[in-house]
Amino acid sequence: MNNNRDSLLKEVQMYGFAAHECNLYLDCHPDNRKALSKHAEMVKKYNEAVAKYESIYGPLTANAANSQAGWDWVSGKWPWQNYGDMEAR
Repeated sequence: MNNNRDSLLKEVQMYGFAAHECNLYLDCHPDNRKALSKHAEMVKKYNEAVAKYESIYGPLTANAANSQAGWDWVSGKWPWQNYGDMEAR
């Protein structure tokens, strides 16, 4: 398995989960400044993790596919598939 790919994907999932949890909390506590700050921090880290992953391994979602260069969303294995020794693009 590719440890770097696994690590980056876990980072994307971790920050995405944390941002979503902050979002849910803010639905009930919209004026909580600490939660607002934490949400902004998690969203920033999530976006950075996604950008890093996609720059190495390609798009995580169809919305991130580069349609200018051809439809690369389905050119490799999906991020959650067993990718074994698959090299970075």
